[in-house]
Amino acid sequence: MSDEEDFGIGAGGPMVVEVKGRNRSSKTPRSSPRRRSLNNYDSDEYSEDNTWSDEEDVYTDDETAPPTQRSQRRSQRTPRKNGRSKIDMTPPDKKLKVAEKKAVRFTESGKVDKVITELTKCLALNRILYGAGHWKLARSHANLAEAYLDLKAYAVQAEYHTENAKTIMLNSVTSYTTDQEKADIYDVLFKIYYIQGRALATLKKYNEADQMLAKTEKVIGELNKLSCVDDNQLDDYEIKLSQATARLHWKQKKYAVATSQYDKLLKLMEDRYGEDSVHLIPVYQECGKISFSKGRYSNHERAIDMFLQAHSIAGSHYKDGHSQLIETSLALAQAYSSTGDEDGEAAAEKYLNECLATCQTIHGPHHKQTLTVQDELARLYIRTDRNAEALSLLSSSVKDKCDVFGDYSENVSDTYKMMASIYLAQGNIQKALKTYKKCHDIECLVLGKGHKKSKDTERTIDILMATPGISNNFVLSKGDELKKRPKFNAIVKGSKNVGGFKTAFD
Repeated sequence: MSDEEDFGIGAGGPMVVEVKGRNRSSKTPRSSPRRRSLNNYDSDEYSEDNTWSDEEDVYTDDETAPPTQRSQRRSQRTPRKNGRSKIDMTPPDKKLKVAEKKAVRFTESGKVDKVITELTKCLALNRILYGAGHWKLARSHANLAEAYLDLKAYAVQAEYHTENAKTIMLNSVTSYTTDQEKADIYDVLFKIYYIQGRALATLKKYNEADQMLAKTEKVIGELNKLSCVDDNQLDDYEIKLSQATARLHWKQKKYAVATSQYDKLLKLMEDRYGEDSVHLIPVYQECGKISFSKGRYSNHERAIDMFLQAHSIAGSHYKDGHSQLIETSLALAQAYSSTGDEDGEAAAEKYLNECLATCQTIHGPHHKQTLTVQDELARLYIRTDRNAEALSLLSSSVKDKCDVFGDYSENVSDTYKMMASIYLAQGNIQKALKTYKKCHDIECLVLGKGHKKSKDTERTIDILMATPGISNNFVLSKGDELKKRPKFNAIVKGSKNVGGFKTAFD
């Protein structure tokens, strides 16, 4: 079997056919005179010259825009003679362009739910314009899948839409007239296999994910044959595939293969963007994290070097107080603290104090990033036997965590557990028990009694309660006391049946 048949270009796969002799256009036919007259009636919503100004587009984006005098007059107009209200006669191709623009704008502004809404509109409009078997409908499915995966981390929805897109491409004959249109079709195939591979990896379907990424590599080979695809585009395809493959090997715990794949990715990105590009920061961060994931084979020196590279690039591009600088400093501090030597812990404390000061200045005490840095600093204090400083820092952060995450949240229970461990190390078992009890109550409400954390905390409480002299001094709640009472038995021991009745005797 040839590579083309295995890839699916032949039988059983997406059939791409070149159409010669005519240029197929996706534009809708010109409106009839009757249609144009209706459009002229609605000239304030749609203009015949097919041009859209930025002001009109921005107005359609703002759902909360206050009504103007003109819109109020229009809303107060009487209906037509036939009793029906005015119908929006904007053709679907115009609506599609507006929806695509709004999806891009909402993506840049971080309005995730509105991005999903607009891409769903694009899906419906593409089906109206091109039918159920066109490759542009498959592209719309792939775009929606990409938004679900990248913006909301919904892997199930991403797999569903990529599967629909793949079905459209496999069950229809896809025709093209130019090399550029052929490149667009292969770009859709690349996006389908690439996103589905990532979604399957997230769902821990590693074998299927590996197959999808292998098909992605074959699509890149087909794109390489087209003269209209330049080297930068091919490099972008290679970078995406290399990163997805490296992450897949990392999840499979194939650390050696993943490390070599990350080295290849760094080389590709340095050639594409330069050695000092901000695009390299997340890759260096992932390289540092994978060096820590090898257990006893972890390479701390390589991890610190990767985090230093990321922090150096962030420092050369961003000003003090930028969120990217805080993230790289925090990762570097965690790398230094994991070495276990005094110099590493001193460097970690230096970076953590800088992060904490920056977070408190920019975000204030009531912010997730500030509380995260405080927890890391408290853990460093515990490792260096500075329990009093750690306890003071954790106690002061409990109220802020309750305000940010809620009184009953996993972050608050973890803080109580760290405080209880400090009390236990100090020999104050009474306070340790009370704090462990608070932690256990929150864990049971948030995670459930059968969760691993809840069971571990309950086991620790039982061990401490078995300490001589503790059970008498430490008073449990009424609910816990009732649980420890023996179960009620309706039959009294030592009874005999007299005349059909049970009587107790000594």
